[in-house]
Amino acid sequence: MRKVIKAFFMTLLFYLLQVCAMQHLKIYGVVGNLLAVDIAILTVSLGKKYAFGASCVAGILLEAMTSSVGGLYVVLYPVFGMLFAYVFADMSDEKREKLMLRQSDSNKKIRGDLNPHLRIPLDAMCIAAGIEIVCLIYVTLSGTEVAAALFIRAFVAILYTGALAVLLMIPARMWLGMYGGRVRRAMIEEERSEA
Repeated sequence: MRKVIKAFFMTLLFYLLQVCAMQHLKIYGVVGNLLAVDIAILTVSLGKKYAFGASCVAGILLEAMTSSVGGLYVVLYPVFGMLFAYVFADMSDEKREKLMLRQSDSNKKIRGDLNPHLRIPLDAMCIAAGIEIVCLIYVTLSGTEVAAALFIRAFVAILYTGALAVLLMIPARMWLGMYGGRVRRAMIEEERSEA
């Protein structure tokens, strides 16, 4: 239950930072997507269920407070959050650490395993890219002429989101309890209680 509460408060904090603080941290008039960073951190650290919950909460909050197109954010965030969760969260870090402890004798690397500090920025950038592409398609379909400047702004937004993920992933993962061998201590206590 503690992880659910922490994930909810982290999503709420990232939402508040997105709508309040990020407007003052624009780069070339572009704002990074902190909610994509939040979803990516939860995807890689805690797994797909947390990613889905965070993406639904983010979509609902954005839809309720800032949407100009009805229903867009409620659909986009869960769709892209889960789509890329299947790519970047083959298992949570907790399950991965347990598996690595069990396989420590054989010294094998887990198949398909990519460092979580690399998966988080990639996931955040993919979510941001998906949202930017849909927004560009919407602008095109609404009859507005798409200039090269819009593509450049979308590209800067994707890179900015990746940079935010790199800056925020370690403090956020520390707060979620991903560092410090928590799983290792729990497994040792479990083995002691069984003996």
